[in-house]
Amino acid sequence: MSRLCTHVGVHAQYRGYEGQTVEVSRDTQGAVLRAMGLDVGSDADAQGLLEQLQAEDAARPLPPEVIVEAGNLSDLRLLHPAEWRLEAEGIRDTLASGHGSETLSLPPLPMGIHRLRLATGTGEHTTWVLARPARAIQLEDHIPEARVWGVLAALYGLTDGDTAPIGSYDLLGKYAAAMAGHGADFLGINPVHAMGQVRPDDVISPYSPSHRAFLNTWHCSEQNGPAGVGTELIDYPSALRTNARALSQQFAGFCALPEDAPEKQAFQSFTTQADTALQEFALFEALSASLGADWRDWPAPYRDHDANALAAFEERHAREITRTKWAQWQAEVQLADAQARARIAGMRVGLYLDLAVGPRLGGAETWVKDTSLITGATLGAPPDPLGPLGQSWGLAPQSPLKCRAEGYAGFARLLRAIMRHAGMIRIDHVLGLMRSFWIPEGGTEGTYVSYPFEALLAVVAIESVRNNAIVVGEDLGLVPEGLREKLAVSGIYGLDVLQYMRTPTGGFVDTSDTRKLAVCAFATHDTPTVAGFFAAEDARVRHEFGGIDAETLEQTRADRRRARERLASSDPVAEIHRQLARANASMVAIQLDDIAERTAQQNLPGTIDSYPNWRLKAPFTVDEIATSDAFARLASDMAAQKRANPERMEKEDDLSDCSDHAH
Repeated sequence: MSRLCTHVGVHAQYRGYEGQTVEVSRDTQGAVLRAMGLDVGSDADAQGLLEQLQAEDAARPLPPEVIVEAGNLSDLRLLHPAEWRLEAEGIRDTLASGHGSETLSLPPLPMGIHRLRLATGTGEHTTWVLARPARAIQLEDHIPEARVWGVLAALYGLTDGDTAPIGSYDLLGKYAAAMAGHGADFLGINPVHAMGQVRPDDVISPYSPSHRAFLNTWHCSEQNGPAGVGTELIDYPSALRTNARALSQQFAGFCALPEDAPEKQAFQSFTTQADTALQEFALFEALSASLGADWRDWPAPYRDHDANALAAFEERHAREITRTKWAQWQAEVQLADAQARARIAGMRVGLYLDLAVGPRLGGAETWVKDTSLITGATLGAPPDPLGPLGQSWGLAPQSPLKCRAEGYAGFARLLRAIMRHAGMIRIDHVLGLMRSFWIPEGGTEGTYVSYPFEALLAVVAIESVRNNAIVVGEDLGLVPEGLREKLAVSGIYGLDVLQYMRTPTGGFVDTSDTRKLAVCAFATHDTPTVAGFFAAEDARVRHEFGGIDAETLEQTRADRRRARERLASSDPVAEIHRQLARANASMVAIQLDDIAERTAQQNLPGTIDSYPNWRLKAPFTVDEIATSDAFARLASDMAAQKRANPERMEKEDDLSDCSDHAH
């Protein structure tokens, strides 16, 4: 069993948080193998499958994938003589062909993932040729001697005070334009993946989406929508009802347009380009409205993609399916407009979007037929001091076997979907490109599963250059040896979070020691704000609901007092921002909540009902940002460290026509 695990990347043991070796039980090993689709009911099964896989590998003239540099000649060493033909990605035109005895010589290739078909005396084989650029897009590709700063905010909270019940793509563009007036070059937000019309337990976390390749229509703008409810928290039930009514009314108006109306022609073009993927997603949405949020509980014909049952359902629910497609089109147009407004206003990067680590297990992304995701296990984390029993996130892992078999096409499509309206993206838990922690369904113990890291890095670089998007990897936590170095070589920026970067005496490291190829920030949405950190607000809240004891609370408070003493400032928020401005990192990110000196954080991990996660509204209106003394001071600190954006537009009048930007 252990030898088979090693062969397919399932760890039979791993190193725990204290450096100890954790032996994974045979039951867990077998459960993970079965979740990957491997039939291993016994040791004999495992041995037989291992021998089969080894024989298949031995018969191959080349490995399952090879990585070459696009535009360069490449010689591949063959293990067996073979006739070969190289097909171009997508169009399948023949790029080259021939016969090789010991060496296969490839011409300079266009960037992409190409299929190499090989025929030997024992059979036919496929090797994926990943022709990658030297590195992903860099900030310096657009901004010479780049030193920039930007703002991090929660999209759901961008309500412009009480003018909207929930943040919208339209307001996102307006907020970005206002921040650009202070010299900010990017605005980073939470994931905007599709959450689903129906959600188990009314999930609202943007990190538990239904499908990551489609957009969250909660944020589609309302025409003459009602104001918010006058509180600091989003009222999701009310906001989503309002959103649904507004979209329904707008869709009815769209349907009443003549067939030759420009809007209908644009919508038709969108649906044609989106093709089968959009149809499947819209069908899932309609099915979930009738059958429930989790497709694994649906009747077999719908669960298992029975063609006749699905065709009959589509016919009965045609208008509902079209409405979902239309709503996706609206979200695409409005998000594109937000990026256009940010760039027109002077932001040189614009929107900084987030790719969640996985979709929820019963959502749309795991239901589609060509997915490389699996549902027999969940992503999570092994036991550590913050989670002695480990963590189960309820998110679907990607199968390394399926991912490789499909030539990484699904991963590439996902990156393309998130990059197309962004100047920069963040890959949440980028450690998952190298390995992920799987917990089998029904189990409590888990183990790591390795991924074809170099191949996935190549795909990231390819899509980064194709989409002209900078890539940031969230490389926090227990980082495998060598991961950060390989990310840097590939041109992927890291994330340096100052509150995790402490000195032995309790202070913070000198920000001049941060990585240049990184985004430097004080906090994330899962950690205390600057003011909340020094007030130990997170610890106080955890103690209040019994998450930590009184001794731990006092230890945390003492630690934060030491940190403030080492900071030696009567204004810790301003001092932290000055230190960030001085950072060696080429990019600095400041939370909108920190500019307002808010103590509450957006999410308190480990809580559900005891803290208002994912509900806090933004502390500024759009107009308040334009006139804010706090923003002006921050902009001055950034300019003093040569992080100013000379291209920004400072007059609101200059931005008045951004909404008419053509896409």
